[in-house]
Amino acid sequence: MEPVSPAVSRRGLLTAAATAGSVLVLTAPARASAHVSTVPAEFREHDRIATVVTQSPAGLPVAHTYAADFHDRLGDWIRMWWASAPSAWIAPFHVITSGTAQGGHALLLNGIGYTRAGKSQLGFDAAVRDSRYWATVASLYRHFPSVTARAGHLEISDGQAGFTGSSEQIGFVRASLTQVWGQAQAPSDIAGRTGWNAFTEATARQGLSNHHSL
Repeated sequence: MEPVSPAVSRRGLLTAAATAGSVLVLTAPARASAHVSTVPAEFREHDRIATVVTQSPAGLPVAHTYAADFHDRLGDWIRMWWASAPSAWIAPFHVITSGTAQGGHALLLNGIGYTRAGKSQLGFDAAVRDSRYWATVASLYRHFPSVTARAGHLEISDGQAGFTGSSEQIGFVRASLTQVWGQAQAPSDIAGRTGWNAFTEATARQGLSNHHSL
């Protein structure tokens, strides 16, 4: 897959992402043949998450309809993921998705690609349970309450982030401890907001920076 735009620095990407909320709206005179959107105001169609292009598993640019607040939180998530990634990874990068679900309140995430040595590579693959997989799940749990493994993708559901004690979260904690941290004991404060946030953030950084196949 060939990059579609010049490589830029991490600082440049994060600066652009910080201003991604600004939208320029141009109003033109209505025409009888003009397309009228049927998407409710609280839902929007986007072909990016923050500044990151979304692609289908086949590598084609795609746009999906999201609940507005969910799309905003996805933007916060992808900025965290990128900030946690190794400095050798550069833009352009892209989110690979099968679409949205739950009426625009969930994302089906297949992978995340980045550029290195002029080539597009996968920094996360939902079909491969390596340390980058658990790091990405950690970054998602920092922003969302539910991350469910499906066949070939993760289903990320909207809602208030935090430790819920669900079987999926317990499984994530156990796998992260052994496969990212090499230990079996969870932090004593993991069930609290501060402890959960600290654990997911640290696991995202550790798993992406110290990748190894498992």
